[in-house]
Amino acid sequence: MTRDKFESMIEEKELIEYAQYVNNYYGTPRQYVFQQMADGKDVILEIEIQGALKIKERFPEALLLFVMPPSADELKHRLTSRGTETADVIAARLHRAAEEAVGINSYDYILVNDQIDTCVEEMHQLIQAQHNKVSNNLDFIEQMKEELKKL
Repeated sequence: MTRDKFESMIEEKELIEYAQYVNNYYGTPRQYVFQQMADGKDVILEIEIQGALKIKERFPEALLLFVMPPSADELKHRLTSRGTETADVIAARLHRAAEEAVGINSYDYILVNDQIDTCVEEMHQLIQAQHNKVSNNLDFIEQMKEELKKL
């Protein structure tokens, strides 16, 4: 996305979060997210920490999951073994990862991506558990209370 288009979307409040990451601009379209939620779907955003904290500030009920490798050495290995990025980009990403590590405590959970299948299953379980939080079921709880009074 061009910088002008990106800035226009910010001005028009078309993005629920946005950030610049390693010389690229990223943002999440508001309309898409709200439409998916209105359709009863869970929305998973793969975003960096600036955007995640903006989401949590605007939507406190959002579930923040920080997915991380089992070690810093493994992160470096994964970035270099891809063969898709220059040494400068890899260095910038590692530097950014160190900066982001400072904000991990703002997340609700961490997921260690050591075995992808296990990580995906753990993520699925956390999302399902979020559906069962009392605060996400207040209408149902009130309905049940009213029904029980009538028995």
